[in-house]
Amino acid sequence: MSNIKYDLSSPAPEYPPCQAGCPVHTDVQEYVRQISLGNYDKAVEAIIAPNPMASVCGIICAHPCETQCRRKDVDEPVAIRALKRFALENGAWPEVKKAEVTRSEKVAVVGGGPAGLAAAKELAEMGFAVTVFERSAEAGGAITNYIPTYRLPMEAVRKDVDRIAALGVEIKTGVELGKDFSLDDLAKDYQAIVLALGLPTSRSINIPGSDAKDVMLALPFLSSVKFEGFKFEPGRNVLVIGGGNVAMDVARSAVRCGAESVQLMCLECRADMPANPWEIEEALEEGVVMHPAWGQQRILVDDQGNITGVEVKEVLSVLDEQKRFNPQFGTAEKVIPCNVVVLAIGQTNDDLSYLTAAGVELTERGTLKFNRHTLQTTRPDVFVAGEVAFGPGLAVEALASGQKVAQAVKQYLDGVPFDADYVDRFITLDPLASATVEKVKPLPRLEVPNLDPETRTQHFDVVEIGYDERAALCESRRCLDCAAGAECIDELCAVCLTCLRTCPYGVPVVDENGIFTIRNEECQACGLCVGICPASAIRFRNYYAQHALDQLADAVKLAQGNGGPTTVVFCCSYGAFAERSFLDYVNNGKPQNLAVVRVPCVAKVEVENILEAFNLGAEAVFVAGCQEEGECTYYDVEKWAAKRVGRAQEILGELGLEKERVEYGTLAVDEVRNFKAVAEQYLAKVDAVLNGEGGEE
Repeated sequence: MSNIKYDLSSPAPEYPPCQAGCPVHTDVQEYVRQISLGNYDKAVEAIIAPNPMASVCGIICAHPCETQCRRKDVDEPVAIRALKRFALENGAWPEVKKAEVTRSEKVAVVGGGPAGLAAAKELAEMGFAVTVFERSAEAGGAITNYIPTYRLPMEAVRKDVDRIAALGVEIKTGVELGKDFSLDDLAKDYQAIVLALGLPTSRSINIPGSDAKDVMLALPFLSSVKFEGFKFEPGRNVLVIGGGNVAMDVARSAVRCGAESVQLMCLECRADMPANPWEIEEALEEGVVMHPAWGQQRILVDDQGNITGVEVKEVLSVLDEQKRFNPQFGTAEKVIPCNVVVLAIGQTNDDLSYLTAAGVELTERGTLKFNRHTLQTTRPDVFVAGEVAFGPGLAVEALASGQKVAQAVKQYLDGVPFDADYVDRFITLDPLASATVEKVKPLPRLEVPNLDPETRTQHFDVVEIGYDERAALCESRRCLDCAAGAECIDELCAVCLTCLRTCPYGVPVVDENGIFTIRNEECQACGLCVGICPASAIRFRNYYAQHALDQLADAVKLAQGNGGPTTVVFCCSYGAFAERSFLDYVNNGKPQNLAVVRVPCVAKVEVENILEAFNLGAEAVFVAGCQEEGECTYYDVEKWAAKRVGRAQEILGELGLEKERVEYGTLAVDEVRNFKAVAEQYLAKVDAVLNGEGGEE
């Protein structure tokens, strides 16, 4: 089920900024954390729970979550979208369980794009029988019909659609509203109807020459390229008019379709082009020549009707002071030579006049008239979702729109009032304080690798290679775990201020009124304060750190009585310790007398944890850290881990036990990957100590 709810009785949930920025509120923090731990299956579960088209979003989402990531104020945001793709391609997807139909009402969804599919999935999970009517041969809407395969392979779309169908949603393709059936036809069998028709028609422009034979429209061009194998004849010099993402798709497809040259012009200046910056950069890498801040005046045609160029005029501004579209032109003019023009200046809805006979009114501009509070059209049983209602946007925004309209439909069929203004209530954290930002350890963002331009322009294979495991594990560690760190247990706190003196980020403070506070929203979850607090008055707000240490007793119990000294290894959970090779060894290859406890950074292993291992029956403890501390988000890990191990050794000595029973070491990546050899060497050393061949009295 989605995280978008209509529940006025419960308090609004608090989201980290990344989750708040995601229109469907995917628990980004959770799946990035699970990736960092090597738990790719759990990461998949967190990703797909609220997102009905996770495969698609893992590859092409414009990632508004990254725009909100608080690490951007330190260096660059975490590469959340690329990590999502890595998890989805490396983790196991849970089997889809067919939803039980518990409601007598049936719902029809017209349009099988992201909004319609999201609405259908949500309604099916609510217990309704749902049918999707899609006019194309396959569901998916614009992402199926127009997005080039070098950006999005069809296998990803089909995987998401198939899972929605497996839930029990009936998807009928090749059927079109207004031709094959009417709203009144649907109303005979369905008690509610959702119109998620998208914006499937390319806009044209009315300038001299726009009716020339080699003027093409963006969406038909992209469809022809994708499904009909369109290729340009030799000698075709293409000019794309438009500066959005569709224009970039057109230009980059034209390069792959054999155009001799590809140019692009748009009204906006380079900094204001509406296309995603990475799409613009990749188009430039592929040889597309751009002419920003120029406006088309007329398309030049010779006596035979062939295009010879486009006459353009410099643009001084696109919007006026009221932010209305009102281009202002300068005096400079030029001609951009070309013999093919592709118009990519926006999309609109089809002619919807046929709906008026069924009681659905249109605006003067021919768009659907609907109530923004109830999401109903002028016909109460007909609802709207997606771009046909709210205009062009991201695929993930259309998904959220579909989930919201599902709530509206349910309330309508329940006979309960609904107001979209109260759907999706949440609160989130403010940006990090500048003083905290200065103290957070910078870690460079890992670039997501692509095929080189010369190679990728020769075909329509996916451009983005994506992260390998090592890169994904490193990038996932850049997450700041916003608001998952320390909180004070007030009834235990003695206000000794030990935490204030210890915290490297200045999170504990005493304000001007003498009030002591641990500012959880600023905490970086390093854990130093938790162990150093003499009153044990600090705990992690999130369960994961303590949960890891709670595994100690069970791990020791399983290791006892297996033919060798029971030995505990406390090791990091991250980096090479999260790679498959290490986890395979821990789960399937380690000696039975070896208990491995993975913790989120060995700086969180306290003296009491080490001593507790001995109390539970362990005969030796090895704390294994990482040599690559430069990849760790925390400061001074080796210092604190070594200090605590040293104190544990002192206590063992005071008890008359060999200090060598406890050891701390840092391991290189290759040593972690070959941990079998490290473990064998350490176990041999333990045997020697216990047999009197080493150690101090």
